[in-house]
Amino acid sequence: MSCKDEKLIQKISGETQGTTYSIALVDQKQEIKKSSIDSLLRAFDLSLSGYIPNSTVSQFNATKYEFVVPNTDNYFLPCFKLSQRIYKLTEGDFDPTVLPLMNLWGFLKDNSKLPSSSQIDSVKQFIGFEDNGLFRIIEKKKSTVFIKKDPRLQFDFNAIAQGYSVDVIADYLKLRGYTDFYVEIGGEIYVSGHNAENLPWRLGVDKPVSSNDGKSKRIISAVINLSEGGIATSGNYRKFYEKDGRIYAHTLNPISGYPAENELLSVTVIAKSAAIADGMATAFMVMGLEKAKEYLKVKDNENLEVLFIYRGEGNTIDSYSTPGMKKKLDD
Repeated sequence: MSCKDEKLIQKISGETQGTTYSIALVDQKQEIKKSSIDSLLRAFDLSLSGYIPNSTVSQFNATKYEFVVPNTDNYFLPCFKLSQRIYKLTEGDFDPTVLPLMNLWGFLKDNSKLPSSSQIDSVKQFIGFEDNGLFRIIEKKKSTVFIKKDPRLQFDFNAIAQGYSVDVIADYLKLRGYTDFYVEIGGEIYVSGHNAENLPWRLGVDKPVSSNDGKSKRIISAVINLSEGGIATSGNYRKFYEKDGRIYAHTLNPISGYPAENELLSVTVIAKSAAIADGMATAFMVMGLEKAKEYLKVKDNENLEVLFIYRGEGNTIDSYSTPGMKKKLDD
């Protein structure tokens, strides 16, 4: 997604988490220094980045049995607790313990051949995000202790952490008195208030199409008007690989252990936070269209609005929107 409005008072941009970030501030009360934003993002990465060897999550993954998270880490436990809430709401379709499966399927490192069913079953033994399952937690005054029941258990918060980092920056701006702003990190977004023209922020949703070499051509298929909330899109049209003439998408079903196979091409979610939007977009990609629509009817207590883009009959690209989302889309 991208910001469609250019007339702004202050813009800040940079690099983080292997991608880029962009901030737009309309009601400029005081200058926000880029160094302050970068400092917050560095601290965030030192907690939740799986690519930094000494981050909290990397240390957890390298620990065999007992790991202590100090209370001075401001991000690990809130991300963990929110992830658990989404895990329970989606009955395991969102699961941050899926990292070993990602490795097995070759989405994080090259794999010369597809995994066998016995290999998948073996890895599934240490997949699961339920308390008192593969881990238990002891909360103390100055720390929280995680006890692993299997040393191979690993956490991967990539499906929610980027959205959470957007919320961290948005909360910082609100504390500084800003009410009209836009924050984007790697396509995950939080907006507040109005743009420089005193209108809702206009956010473009990519059309889920890929070229033959696996690289997506960016075409805007919808424009969403939003004044408050987080928004995230998850899709399989950019991250996949092909073996023996078959496409394997990077969204894994943590319950089956196999890549999720359904008609969904992308899911765009609006929620009260970018983290919730991020995590739920991933969960919906695992569920598939019909299960996701049923979820929204009977289980939604997060005030979600969703745009599904899916492959219809005759290989057409169709869409379905919740009623609240329809009201936010350009005609």
